[in-house]
Amino acid sequence: MFKKSDRHSQLDMFSSPTEYFRDFKKKKYLKDDSWHNQFRNHVVMRVDESIFSVLYADGKGAPTLPYAFWSA
Repeated sequence: MFKKSDRHSQLDMFSSPTEYFRDFKKKKYLKDDSWHNQFRNHVVMRVDESIFSVLYADGKGAPTLPYAFWSA
């Protein structure tokens, strides 16, 4: 079953990647102008997920994970 992603979804409290970083690396990871954050905002978040809905059966089955989840 196809499930459109929430544009502002957050990770749960047990899977935050920032808990693995300290000081400089953490600041670098969280900066808005870092390449990975720009890529997520300008490329990943613009992917039209609805075009992939035909690949999934309606009704029974587990919902898909949004594309943004795999690239975050």
